[in-house]
Parts: sequence; structure tokens; C-alpha cells
Amino acid sequence: MLEIKDLFIDIESNNGTVNAVIGVSLNVKRKELLAIVGESGCGKFILCRSIIKLLPKGANIKSGEIIVNGKHVENMSEKEAYNFRGKDVGVIFQNSMTSLNPTITIGNQIAEALLVHKNISKKEAIEEAITLMELVGIDYPR
Repeated sequence: MLEIKDLFIDIESNNGTVNAVIGVSLNVKRKELLAIVGESGCGKFILCRSIIKLLPKGANIKSGEIIVNGKHVENMSEKEAYNFRGKDVGVIFQNSMTSLNPTITIGNQIAEALLVHKNISKKEAIEEAITLMELVGIDYPR
């Protein structure tokens, strides 16, 4: 499902090059969970953003491979990456207040993402959003 092989990511800044990710390798199979923990600034966020091909300006994969469901993420075009996000992978960023709108229910926000990335009706998107919320243990998803 997810395989990272000897990944190195550098970030260019006005102060020089920062080696943000140094030689990370991991393998996560279907139905396995992985927690990435570490102190602030150790590269967790950059690593996770590389998996969804959303590295910030100045960050570059120096070497290594990122393979999700058999797809090499590092070689994807922007259009391929756009279609890949939401369909094959998703992310909830650290500061969810910048990612989720507190005036819209979570279910409707999930359904909106499903409508963008899947060829389904609004009713089907809402039902799938409810199913997804049930899967992660949200009480009373309806």
C-alpha cells in the first residue's frame, strides 16, 4: 500500500540547504497502521507532504522512491497528483481549523471531497461520508 525507499528531501532557504528527510524507508501494508512521532522540526510534516506530492516551495526530493498502491508518487505530473489526492490518499493537516470549515458539518465536508474526486451523486456522497465516519468510530454520524 505504501512503500518509501531511502528517501532524502532537501529544503533550499536563504540560509542554505536543510536536510529535512534523511534516508527514510518504510513499508505499510493494507490494514496496517503507522504512527510517525518525533520532536518539532524533525521532518514528519515534510515526509507526509511528500507522500501526497504537496511539498512546500523550495523542498525537493533529492533521491528515493515513494510508492502508493503501486504508483510512483515522485514521478507524477501535477494533474496525476491532483487525481491521486482524495482518491488514493488523503490528509488531515495539523491545524485542522485551516483545513475544516467550522460552519459546515464534517459530513458535508467529507461528502464535498467525495463529489470532487468520485463520479457519484450527492446522495451517494452523503451516504459514503456517513459510512466513513462510522468506520472511524464517530458517534451518531447521521
